[in-house]
Amino acid sequence: MNKIERVRAALAARPVDRVPASFWTNFEPQAANSKAMARAHIDFYRSTSPDFLKVMNDNPFELVGIERVSTPTDWLRLKPNCRKSRVRQDYLDGLKEILDAVGQECMVIVTMFNPFATANDNMSCTLDFSDAGFEAIINHLREDSRSTCAGLRTIAESLTEFTSDCIELGASGLFLSANGGGRHRFNASQFSEYIAPDDCQILKAAIDAGSEFNLLHVCGSSLRLESYAWYPAHAVNWAAQANNPDLKQGRQLFSQTLVGGPDQAGAITSDSFDSIANEVNAAIAEAGRLNFILGAGCALENNVPAANLIAARQAVLHAG
Repeated sequence: MNKIERVRAALAARPVDRVPASFWTNFEPQAANSKAMARAHIDFYRSTSPDFLKVMNDNPFELVGIERVSTPTDWLRLKPNCRKSRVRQDYLDGLKEILDAVGQECMVIVTMFNPFATANDNMSCTLDFSDAGFEAIINHLREDSRSTCAGLRTIAESLTEFTSDCIELGASGLFLSANGGGRHRFNASQFSEYIAPDDCQILKAAIDAGSEFNLLHVCGSSLRLESYAWYPAHAVNWAAQANNPDLKQGRQLFSQTLVGGPDQAGAITSDSFDSIANEVNAAIAEAGRLNFILGAGCALENNVPAANLIAARQAVLHAG
């Protein structure tokens, strides 16, 4: 099997010659777009040989119609992004270069952060990850959910359009980083009202545009994973080590392919190849060979040596 055949088989719960494996990472800010983005991803692919390539998207979301968001009612003035914005076009240019280089060898999927996370991290018109607890957007939703949800819908409209453009360019699918699912953030009813509709709109748009690989990454700890079981995704990924259900429990929740296993901050970051192999073998034993792709529970730090990822891949080969 080649890489594309192997991943397609895993997504369809068909037998594979070996379990597919792929890890993804963050890159330096200067590699967020255009040629620098393409070179960083192509170099990563060539040095680690993943079975699919996830393209990061660390770009700001441009606030149109408003300079910054300070109060919930500010969200009412937000307008959709321009389809021809420079940021978008630079990302698409970089994506095309990646597709031209490796798109015939493996599936390439693009990253979008869900509207909940996008809203929180772009309130000042610059990309700011300092509010890791998403307190700003949570407070806005609690104070005035109607106005805030209107802003989230506007963001969803822009991300839906952007996702479709990426798929139509040739990307195989979408990696949706879905935040907001922690049990401590919202109850099930609030989640269904505030978060799920926008997430599903983007995932459905990807499928409508031709995606064959929607990978839903449920981000965070103490997750209400059952709320994601009906999302229109081909595969699901989460950090099983962060007070979340393990892979075996995930099998009871999801009919889709599971992606995960190793702890992104665990053995994969160490200098012990034996520890990496043990964690890989344990994940395969727990999840099984069918309907499973090995990967970390979240993005790796960009200083993880390529040799460690090759060691994980070798462990998969030895597991058969």
